[in-house]
Amino acid sequence: MIYVNSLLFLPFDELKNIEVAAKMSQENSVAIHLRKGDDYMQSELMGKGLCTVDYYMKAIDYMRKHINNPHFYVFTDNPCWVKDNLPEFEYMLVDWNEVSGKRNFRDMQLMSCAKHNIIGNSTYSWWAAWLNANQDKIVVGPKRFFNPINSFFSTCDIMCEDWISL
Repeated sequence: MIYVNSLLFLPFDELKNIEVAAKMSQENSVAIHLRKGDDYMQSELMGKGLCTVDYYMKAIDYMRKHINNPHFYVFTDNPCWVKDNLPEFEYMLVDWNEVSGKRNFRDMQLMSCAKHNIIGNSTYSWWAAWLNANQDKIVVGPKRFFNPINSFFSTCDIMCEDWISL
């Protein structure tokens, strides 16, 4: 399936983002987004429905089985959570862009530059995967995107038909 996007980001003007985007284009890059900030973790509505460590490990294993020599890039609003909770695996932590403020779109933009995406149950990572222009991309997302408390939402309403649900 081919997606045509009319939304475009401003060009990168930060050297580190320019360098990493170029590197991502030269390898089998996989962007992994983990939404684990205090605003989500402490929320009754959101926190109890966040993707688990088990989901992320299954998604990483899926990518390893389907992509030759994947290079993982981790994007998160809580790097300490990632270091404390994800088992050891080789990745680059992208922690230099603003999580909030005028340039908070830079992580989304950089995630969209990866060849493949592992998304969390966050519309921020969903948009990064949607805006990824790689026609051969693999996108892995959670089977349960929304917290069951939000019974008026359905995962089938958000996951694209060619994305992998785990």
